Amino acid sequence: MSAGAGTASLVAPRPLLRPTPWQRLSNDARTLAFLFLLPTIVVLTSVVLYPFTYALVLSFQDKTAGLPARFIGLGNYVELLSDSEFIQIFYNTVWYTAVAVGIKFVIGLASALVLNQPRRFNNVYRTILFIPWAVPTVIASLVWLWVYNEFNGMLNLLLVRLGVLDTGIAWLAEPAWAMWAVIAVVVWHGTPFYTMHFLAGLQSIPAELYEAAEIDGAAARHKFWYITVPSMNSVFTITVMLSTVFTSTSIVTVNILTNGAPANLTQILPNESFNVAITAGRMGLGSAINMTLFPFLVVLIVILTRRLLRKDAG
Repeated sequence: MSAGAGTASLVAPRPLLRPTPWQRLSNDARTLAFLFLLPTIVVLTSVVLYPFTYALVLSFQDKTAGLPARFIGLGNYVELLSDSEFIQIFYNTVWYTAVAVGIKFVIGLASALVLNQPRRFNNVYRTILFIPWAVPTVIASLVWLWVYNEFNGMLNLLLVRLGVLDTGIAWLAEPAWAMWAVIAVVVWHGTPFYTMHFLAGLQSIPAELYEAAEIDGAAARHKFWYITVPSMNSVFTITVMLSTVFTSTSIVTVNILTNGAPANLTQILPNESFNVAITAGRMGLGSAINMTLFPFLVVLIVILTRRLLRKDAG
């Protein structure tokens, strides 16, 4: 036997090192992904899923504050759908949301197109335009409550001094004007949200597209319809979707300005739900009122999301 062979036979084989728990975890992509997503899952479950599930279950119960709940199935929904007052409030909510979102869209787009043009003091104009959105909704509603005051409100004083009116108008009490007065406040407060999104979208459109269109002799309206609008479709979709949800589910403005008066002509579903659940104490019926709007919002979100995804895929 040679010396080399003898030496090799005396060397013991090295034991295989077992991977540490962290090494095993880092090689398991599925478990690692779950651990990274776990904080988000916990937050969404506790803040979104649990309250929504509880509200949904509550809508099937006859629940009064301080008393045990009693399951009644679709009893709350049958009561609502057989109530002509609720049907009117549902119609108010759809009308209020559609008109407010439409006006905010038009004014927001027009403002963004103006602010997108280079001019002196443009930053000052943008800052002033964005001030309404920075004002808390409660403060904005209280300010407009004074503006609409029948006796010493700024709007009536201005119109009387200009000779437009002989006497002041109770804007929030007149059936013909109340809803429009509420919508005006919502538009004033929410339009900067549209302007900000649309302005960011306009600034992301390559200038070369407009330059090429000018070389081809395209007019301003042609550049708007064939360059600006197609390039802004994604921004339009996301902004309208978010604004529709925010507008239709907010109770602050209506609650402070009119609380549904006169004769429920300005009442909307979120505010009615608050009044029924908190003021009247019928928590089950109040929860059912909110749930009646939920399917329509889901359908709207699904339609807009599919449209957005279809465009991105194309």
